[in-house]
Amino acid sequence: MSLKSHAQLVAVPTPRPALLQRLLPVAGWLPHYRGGRLTGDVLAALTVWALLVPEALAYAGIVGVPPQYGLYAAPLALVAYAVFGGSRHLVVGPSSTVAIVSAAVVAPLAAGASDERYLALTVALALLTGALLVGAGLARLGFVAKFLARPVLDGFIMGLALTIVVGQAGKLVGVHLSGETALDKTVSILSQIGDWTVLPIVVGGASLAVLFGLERCVPKVPAAIVATVLATAATYALGLADRGLSIVGDIPGGLPGWALGGIGARDLYALLPGACAVALVGFTESIAVAKDDATRHDYEVDANQEMVANGVANLGAGIFQGFVVDGSLSKSAAGESAGGRTQVMSLVCAALTLATILFLTGLFTYLPEATLGAIVIVALRKYFSASWLVRLLRVRRNDFALAAAALAGVLVFGVVPGVVIGVVLSLALLISRQSSPNSVVLGRDPHGGGFADVVTHPGYELVPGLLIYRFDGPLIFPNAERFVHEVRTLVKGGVVAPGVRDAGVGVAPPGGGSGSATAGGAAASAGAEDAAAGDAMTGGAMSSGAAADGDERGSQTAAQAIRAVIVDFETTADMDTTAADHIADLFTSLREAGVRVMLARVHTTVRDFMEKDGIIERLGAGDIFTRVEDAVASFECGEPADRRRTRAGSDDEAPG
Repeated sequence: MSLKSHAQLVAVPTPRPALLQRLLPVAGWLPHYRGGRLTGDVLAALTVWALLVPEALAYAGIVGVPPQYGLYAAPLALVAYAVFGGSRHLVVGPSSTVAIVSAAVVAPLAAGASDERYLALTVALALLTGALLVGAGLARLGFVAKFLARPVLDGFIMGLALTIVVGQAGKLVGVHLSGETALDKTVSILSQIGDWTVLPIVVGGASLAVLFGLERCVPKVPAAIVATVLATAATYALGLADRGLSIVGDIPGGLPGWALGGIGARDLYALLPGACAVALVGFTESIAVAKDDATRHDYEVDANQEMVANGVANLGAGIFQGFVVDGSLSKSAAGESAGGRTQVMSLVCAALTLATILFLTGLFTYLPEATLGAIVIVALRKYFSASWLVRLLRVRRNDFALAAAALAGVLVFGVVPGVVIGVVLSLALLISRQSSPNSVVLGRDPHGGGFADVVTHPGYELVPGLLIYRFDGPLIFPNAERFVHEVRTLVKGGVVAPGVRDAGVGVAPPGGGSGSATAGGAAASAGAEDAAAGDAMTGGAMSSGAAADGDERGSQTAAQAIRAVIVDFETTADMDTTAADHIADLFTSLREAGVRVMLARVHTTVRDFMEKDGIIERLGAGDIFTRVEDAVASFECGEPADRRRTRAGSDDEAPG
C-alpha cells in the first residue's frame, strides 16, 4: 500500500466548528462553562485588574493623553476579545508596545496642535487600527504576522522597550524630555542633568525597590498595586505634592465624552500608514502570546479569527475613547498563574475596570508620576535580556545581524521607521533563503541500492556518466536561475569525486573543509555565462565515453563526461511559471546536446503543474520515475526513452 493510501486510511478529519462558533468563539465555550472554574477566574480577574489599573494610567502617559484614557481603553476591549477571541488565557488591554507606536504616529501629525486635537487623533488611530484588523482577518490575512522574522521582532521590541525606558527615566529625575527617538531622549536627559531633583529620584528609587523586591520575594503579590498604594499614601501623608513632586492629579470620573470632533477623511488618510504599523506590531505580539498559551494547554487558535478579535477589541477601545490595545504577555501570564482558565476572567476584569472608572478614580489623585515611570520600567525589564542575542551570535550570525539592525533602527530612527526596517529585513531574509536553498549531488551506497548526498556520505559512489541532482526547496522565481546555472555548471564540469574542490559537487557541510566540493560551490566558482556553459556542455556530452569504460564504478579521481541527468524532486513541493520556463529551456538544451534528462520522485502537485504547462509532454512521460533507483537502472541498461513504458506512478504512488 502506498504512503498516500495509508494516510487516507488512518487520517481522522478534524471536526469543523459550526459557523456561529467560528464567528463568535464565546458561543462554543460559554454554554459549557462549569461553575467550579468561577473562583479561579474571579481571582485571576482581581490579579489582572490590580496590574491593569496602574499600568493603564502609566501607559496613558506614554501615549501622551490624560491618565483616565488609559482606563477607557480597557473595558470594551476586554469584552470584545472575550466574545470574538479564541485564546482562553489572552488578556487584551493597554500595552507599552503599541502605546509607544501610537505616540510615534500621532505626535508628528499633532505637532503644534491643541491637546483636544492630539486626543482626537489618538482615538481615531484606535478605530482605524481596529477596522484594518477586522478587514484583514475577514480577508484571511492572518499570515502577515509571519512577515516579521522572530529575530527582527525581538530586536524591534527590545528597541521599543529601551525607547520607553529612556522616556520614563525623565519622570524619575524630574525633567521633561524632548525628541522622538531613544537617541534624542538620551541626549535630552543628559543635557538637563543640572535640573535633576532629589524628591522624584527618591520616590522613584523607592518604588523600584518595592516592585523588584516583591516580585523577587513574594511573586504572587501584585507588586504594581502595592507600590501604587504605598506611594500614593506616602505622598498624601507627607504632603510631597506641595514640595514639588509631580503627581497624577485629579482624574475625572464617569463615562468619557466624545473626543473625535474635527477628524476628517484627510486625517484618516494621514493616520493610515501608522495604523498599519500599529496593526502589524500589535497583532504580531498578540498572536505570539495566544499561540504560546494554546501550545502549552493543547488547543488551537486561528490566526484569522485572532486578527478579527484584536480588531474588534481596538474598535471597542476607540468607541470608549481609549487608545490602541493588544494582547499583554505580562497580564496574560499573571491571570494564568492566579488560576484563570477561561475568558470569564476578562469579563470580570472589564466589570472591575468600569467600576474603577465610575467610582474609584479619586484614589489615584496623589499617585506620583515617578511611581508610574517605575511601574513601566519594571514591566519592560523582561525585554532587556541579551541572552537571545548571544544565542543568535553563536548559532546564526545572519539572524544576529537582522536583530541588531532592527534594534538600531528603532533606537536611531524611531518606531515607525523601525517597523518599516523590520518588515523589509524580514522579507529580504525570506527572499534570500528562498533564493539559496541547499542543493546536493547524490551518490550510490556501494553496499546497497540507496542514494544520498556524497558530501555527508563520502563512501557513496558517483555513477559514471550520470549526474543525480537534488534541489532542497521549491522551484520559484528567486532561485530558478540558480537551479539552471548549477545543473549547467555540473554538466559542463563533469562528475568528480567529492574531494576535487575545483569542480565542486554537493553543498559544503557546516564549518566547511578542504574535502567539501559542492553544487553551490560549482555555481559560485563557475565564471562562464550560461550560453558558454551550454556550448561546453555540448562538447562534453558528445565527447568519448571512455571514462565510463574500465572500472565498473567509474574513476573517483577524474571527471566523467555527463550523458544523463536525474533531477530528484523529493524536496521540491512547489514550482511557479518563472521556474517552469527556465527549466523547460534547460531540459531542451540538454536533450539537444545529447544529454538525457530524467525526473524522479516528483510530487503530485508539481507533476500536475508540469502536465498543465506541457513540460512532461516535452520531456516524455517515460522519463518520469517513482524512485531514483528506477531512473538509475534505466540509465545503466541504456533503455531508449521512446521504447520504454511510462514509469510514472499513479497519484497515490507519487510523493506528496
